[in-house]
Amino acid sequence: MKEFCGLDASDEFIRQTCLAAGTKLAAWMEQSPAAVAGFHEASGDGEFETDGTTVNTTEGWREAKIGIFAKRERGESVETAQWASRKLPAPTSRFAFARIAECHDFAANWGATAKRLGIDPLSGTLTTLGDGAGWIWDRAAEQFPGSPGVLDIYHALEYVCDGAKTLFGEGTPEAQRHSDRGRELLLSDGYVGITTWVGEMLGAEPKGGDGASVAGMLNYLSGHRDRLNYALRLKRGQSIGTGMVEGAAKNLIGRRLKANNAEWRIENVEKMAGLCSALYSDCWDQYWVRN
Repeated sequence: MKEFCGLDASDEFIRQTCLAAGTKLAAWMEQSPAAVAGFHEASGDGEFETDGTTVNTTEGWREAKIGIFAKRERGESVETAQWASRKLPAPTSRFAFARIAECHDFAANWGATAKRLGIDPLSGTLTTLGDGAGWIWDRAAEQFPGSPGVLDIYHALEYVCDGAKTLFGEGTPEAQRHSDRGRELLLSDGYVGITTWVGEMLGAEPKGGDGASVAGMLNYLSGHRDRLNYALRLKRGQSIGTGMVEGAAKNLIGRRLKANNAEWRIENVEKMAGLCSALYSDCWDQYWVRN
């Protein structure tokens, strides 16, 4: 502005302008048909991911929850051994939202938002991908009953690796070998593969723990047994991880809200989150063209 117009804008003026725009943008995204038109027109399978990032506020550290609906075309069908090297297509459309809220309040409109985006929340066509947080799966079951869920593969593999380390010692060749075997069986056979793997490990010569932590790992994955269908989704060319929402939390929404030395008023978090969510979604340009 100074170079081209000869105008100076103070930091405070920019801050107030951004917060005011964030309020309007958030309301527009929530109400305007134009905000979801691009999502309706996009092709691909429906996905939903949610997570949170902590924000320093005047009332202490609070969690700003993030939700993202997306459509994604299916990629190449691959075997489980190719899971880490395959190229997954980028989403054809995204619709993000974020605010500080308790889980019930944050999830209350998931189903209604899905309908606005042209997704029937009762059809079972929308896949929820998430980490192990219980609130995600409880709320998804309420808002998208009958829809499939997928436990983030990296989150599941952390439990597999920790189980092998406990029995055979961290950094040992035996731990690495059993960890690799566990990953192979998890990807190919889900929970059944994990039970096979645990039996193989306990039949070996453990160097470390007594197996109690392995039993805990088995119980944990048992609670997600219907969310470990990695082989089928890889065969279909679909996603098996939550990189989309984790990237948003770290590189866009989280990066802005966690600016150095920032301390936010809670009401201003949602205003700035409105700007960040619109920028991450596919409706930023549409808003400014119409406003």
